[in-house]
Amino acid sequence: MKKENKFLYGYKLYIDYGHGHGWEYEIFEESFSEMKKRKKEYSENCSYPLKVSRGREENPRYKKEGI
Repeated sequence: MKKENKFLYGYKLYIDYGHGHGWEYEIFEESFSEMKKRKKEYSENCSYPLKVSRGREENPRYKKEGI
């Protein structure tokens, strides 16, 4: 059986809603092509600035050994 990584690596989308709170995290996608689709969808439905950055998240399928 393949060992699961502790983290998933991919791309995060942030939106600046302009309330003085800075960039707020919205979604995570593992592939850049999926992130491009999501960014296009968001930009068509939202007039706020968007940015994409690389990042990681905890893998929900990861199980610590010994627990």
